[in-house]
Amino acid sequence: MEKQKQVHVRMPHEVYKRLKVKCVYENTSITDYILNLILSSLSQLTEKNSVLIVDDDTIVRESLRDWFKDTYDVTTAPTGKEALELLHKQNFDVLIVDVRLPEKDGVQVLREAKEIKPQIQSIIMTAYPTVDLAVEAMKLGAVDYLIKPIDPYKLEQLIWRTIARTKSGNR
Repeated sequence: MEKQKQVHVRMPHEVYKRLKVKCVYENTSITDYILNLILSSLSQLTEKNSVLIVDDDTIVRESLRDWFKDTYDVTTAPTGKEALELLHKQNFDVLIVDVRLPEKDGVQVLREAKEIKPQIQSIIMTAYPTVDLAVEAMKLGAVDYLIKPIDPYKLEQLIWRTIARTKSGNR
Protein backbone atom coordinates (compact mmCIF):
# COMPACT_ATOMS: atom_id res chain seq x y z
CA MET A 1 0.00 0.00 0.00
CA GLU A 2 1.33 3.43 -0.96
CA LYS A 3 2.04 5.80 1.90
CA GLN A 4 -0.07 8.93 1.87
CA LYS A 5 0.60 12.26 3.49
CA GLN A 6 -1.85 14.81 4.80
CA VAL A 7 -1.70 18.36 3.58
CA HIS A 8 -3.37 21.24 5.36
CA VAL A 9 -4.21 24.37 3.42
CA ARG A 10 -4.76 27.77 4.96
CA MET A 11 -6.57 30.38 2.94
CA PRO A 12 -8.45 33.61 3.57
CA HIS A 13 -12.10 33.12 4.45
CA GLU A 14 -13.26 34.98 1.32
CA VAL A 15 -11.25 32.64 -0.88
CA TYR A 16 -12.68 29.64 0.94
CA LYS A 17 -16.24 30.88 0.39
CA ARG A 18 -15.65 31.36 -3.35
CA LEU A 19 -13.97 27.96 -3.58
CA LYS A 20 -16.87 26.32 -1.76
CA VAL A 21 -19.39 27.85 -4.19
CA LYS A 22 -17.27 26.75 -7.17
CA CYS A 23 -17.07 23.18 -5.84
CA VAL A 24 -20.81 23.00 -5.22
CA TYR A 25 -21.40 24.29 -8.75
CA GLU A 26 -18.96 21.71 -10.21
CA ASN A 27 -20.29 18.93 -7.93
CA THR A 28 -16.90 18.12 -6.41
CA SER A 29 -15.34 18.30 -2.98
CA ILE A 30 -12.91 21.04 -2.04
CA THR A 31 -10.29 18.36 -1.37
CA ASP A 32 -10.71 16.83 -4.83
CA TYR A 33 -10.70 20.24 -6.48
CA ILE A 34 -7.44 21.31 -4.75
CA LEU A 35 -5.86 17.91 -5.42
CA ASN A 36 -6.69 18.22 -9.13
CA LEU A 37 -5.16 21.72 -9.20
CA ILE A 38 -1.99 20.43 -7.59
CA LEU A 39 -1.75 17.42 -9.88
CA SER A 40 -2.30 19.48 -13.02
CA SER A 41 0.35 22.00 -11.98
CA LEU A 42 2.81 19.19 -11.25
CA SER A 43 2.13 17.33 -14.49
CA GLN A 44 5.24 18.88 -16.01
CA LEU A 45 7.28 16.86 -13.52
CA THR A 46 6.22 13.60 -15.17
CA GLU A 47 8.04 14.54 -18.36
CA LYS A 48 11.61 15.71 -18.53
CA ASN A 49 11.67 19.11 -20.17
CA SER A 50 14.68 20.03 -22.24
CA VAL A 51 17.16 22.82 -21.64
CA LEU A 52 19.99 24.01 -23.89
CA ILE A 53 22.80 25.79 -22.03
CA VAL A 54 25.20 27.84 -24.15
CA ASP A 55 28.34 29.23 -22.52
CA ASP A 56 31.96 29.20 -23.64
CA ASP A 57 33.11 28.98 -20.01
CA THR A 58 33.43 25.25 -19.43
CA ILE A 59 33.09 25.53 -15.66
CA VAL A 60 29.84 27.52 -15.86
CA ARG A 61 28.39 25.34 -18.63
CA GLU A 62 29.21 22.01 -16.98
CA SER A 63 28.27 23.20 -13.49
CA LEU A 64 24.81 24.24 -14.71
CA ARG A 65 24.49 20.96 -16.62
CA ASP A 66 25.34 18.97 -13.50
CA TRP A 67 22.97 21.07 -11.39
CA PHE A 68 19.96 20.52 -13.71
CA LYS A 69 20.61 17.04 -15.15
CA ASP A 70 18.38 15.22 -12.65
CA THR A 71 15.44 17.52 -13.33
CA TYR A 72 15.80 18.36 -17.03
CA ASP A 73 17.12 16.81 -20.20
CA VAL A 74 20.17 19.08 -20.50
CA THR A 75 22.25 19.68 -23.61
CA THR A 76 25.21 22.06 -23.67
CA ALA A 77 27.07 23.97 -26.35
CA PRO A 78 30.28 26.01 -26.06
CA THR A 79 29.55 28.28 -29.05
CA GLY A 80 26.63 30.09 -30.61
CA LYS A 81 27.20 28.27 -33.89
CA GLU A 82 26.98 24.86 -32.21
CA ALA A 83 23.85 25.95 -30.31
CA LEU A 84 22.12 26.94 -33.55
CA GLU A 85 23.07 23.59 -35.13
CA LEU A 86 21.49 21.82 -32.15
CA LEU A 87 18.35 23.96 -32.45
CA HIS A 88 17.96 22.82 -36.06
CA LYS A 89 18.09 19.17 -34.95
CA GLN A 90 16.23 19.18 -31.62
CA ASN A 91 13.42 20.86 -29.74
CA PHE A 92 14.22 22.56 -26.46
CA ASP A 93 11.84 24.09 -23.94
CA VAL A 94 14.33 26.64 -22.63
CA LEU A 95 17.49 28.19 -24.07
CA ILE A 96 19.96 29.62 -21.55
CA VAL A 97 22.60 31.62 -23.39
CA ASP A 98 25.59 33.71 -22.36
CA VAL A 99 26.03 37.02 -24.16
CA ARG A 100 29.74 36.78 -24.90
CA LEU A 101 30.38 33.76 -27.08
CA PRO A 102 32.87 32.93 -29.82
CA GLU A 103 31.62 33.01 -33.43
CA LYS A 104 28.15 34.42 -32.66
CA ASP A 105 27.23 36.40 -29.57
CA GLY A 106 24.30 35.45 -27.36
CA VAL A 107 22.01 38.16 -28.73
CA GLN A 108 22.56 36.91 -32.28
CA VAL A 109 21.95 33.35 -31.07
CA LEU A 110 18.71 34.49 -29.43
CA ARG A 111 17.62 36.29 -32.61
CA GLU A 112 18.33 33.25 -34.82
CA ALA A 113 16.90 30.81 -32.26
CA LYS A 114 13.57 32.66 -32.38
CA GLU A 115 13.60 32.32 -36.19
CA ILE A 116 14.32 28.58 -35.99
CA LYS A 117 12.04 27.79 -33.01
CA PRO A 118 9.64 30.70 -32.33
CA GLN A 119 8.17 28.90 -29.30
CA ILE A 120 11.48 28.53 -27.45
CA GLN A 121 11.76 30.39 -24.17
CA SER A 122 15.12 32.08 -23.61
CA ILE A 123 17.12 33.32 -20.66
CA ILE A 124 20.13 35.57 -21.25
CA MET A 125 23.05 35.65 -18.83
CA THR A 126 26.09 37.89 -18.78
CA ALA A 127 28.98 39.03 -16.65
CA TYR A 128 28.97 42.37 -18.51
CA PRO A 129 25.50 43.86 -18.05
CA THR A 130 24.27 46.99 -19.79
CA VAL A 131 20.84 48.56 -19.98
CA ASP A 132 20.94 48.50 -23.79
CA LEU A 133 21.73 44.80 -23.81
CA ALA A 134 18.92 44.03 -21.37
CA VAL A 135 16.41 46.01 -23.46
CA GLU A 136 17.53 44.30 -26.67
CA ALA A 137 17.28 40.84 -25.09
CA MET A 138 13.77 41.54 -23.80
CA LYS A 139 12.69 42.90 -27.19
CA LEU A 140 13.88 39.66 -28.73
CA GLY A 141 11.68 37.74 -26.32
CA ALA A 142 14.03 36.76 -23.51
CA VAL A 143 12.15 35.72 -20.39
CA ASP A 144 14.83 37.20 -18.16
CA TYR A 145 18.28 38.75 -18.16
CA LEU A 146 20.57 37.40 -15.45
CA ILE A 147 23.86 38.82 -14.23
CA LYS A 148 26.68 36.42 -13.40
CA PRO A 149 27.49 34.87 -11.07
CA ILE A 150 24.25 32.93 -11.45
CA ASP A 151 22.50 31.53 -8.39
CA PRO A 152 21.50 28.02 -9.55
CA TYR A 153 18.54 27.93 -7.13
CA LYS A 154 17.09 31.10 -8.64
CA LEU A 155 17.80 29.91 -12.17
CA GLU A 156 16.07 26.62 -11.41
CA GLN A 157 12.99 28.49 -10.15
CA LEU A 158 13.02 30.69 -13.24
CA ILE A 159 13.24 27.66 -15.57
CA TRP A 160 10.42 25.93 -13.70
CA ARG A 161 8.16 29.02 -13.83
CA THR A 162 8.96 29.58 -17.49
CA ILE A 163 8.06 26.01 -18.43
CA ALA A 164 4.93 26.08 -16.26
CA ARG A 165 3.74 29.30 -17.93
CA THR A 166 4.47 27.91 -21.38
CA LYS A 167 2.63 24.66 -20.68
CA SER A 168 -0.37 26.54 -19.29
CA GLY A 169 -0.39 28.89 -22.28
CA ASN A 170 0.48 32.02 -20.27
CA ARG A 171 3.63 33.21 -21.99
